[in-house]
Amino acid sequence: MEVPLTSFVDFIIKTGRPKLTCAKKIKKDSAEEYDPMTDYYKRFREAIQEMHKKDLPKKQLSSIIGHLPASKRDNYQEMVGGYRKFLGSKDVKWFKPPRKDWQHSGLTIPINPELGLEIEGEKHVIKLYLKAEKPSKDRLASILALMYTCFSTEGYLYAVLDVRNARLYLFEDSMLELMPLVEGEADSLSFMLNKI
Repeated sequence: MEVPLTSFVDFIIKTGRPKLTCAKKIKKDSAEEYDPMTDYYKRFREAIQEMHKKDLPKKQLSSIIGHLPASKRDNYQEMVGGYRKFLGSKDVKWFKPPRKDWQHSGLTIPINPELGLEIEGEKHVIKLYLKAEKPSKDRLASILALMYTCFSTEGYLYAVLDVRNARLYLFEDSMLELMPLVEGEADSLSFMLNKI
């Protein structure tokens, strides 16, 4: 079964009954077809990619996103501000980021970083974190350990960007210590999905 990375990491960091609730949501969501209309952050991700691919100035990001419904405006403005702050005056060039699936215990987790950016001469593969709440250390470490496990032979710097806070978290070797936990959680999720 294919499970989105965000959903899998949500499962990893939960404990007790919320873990089971998360597994039930994953099972329910897997039965439904992806609908771009319900993907809250889709326009933001695509606008950033378009901006970099076309080498447009960061001040154009809002106009690339275009008109938004009132329910999204504040959140999107906050993300635009954070992303522009992250870019600052850095010299940035786009490259196509790698994509791979991590497979374990019958689960397929797509590892699909949104950005490949050469920043000041160093190639970064970046997963965007777009939620309002600050990402936990375990969430960041789980994502980065999975990214490194999938792409380590490709020689990039691996990062998660907390967009709203303009903070780039880089992979550290110590994060690989989490992989037995990540694999165990995949075993656990697979077991639960077969039982519920």
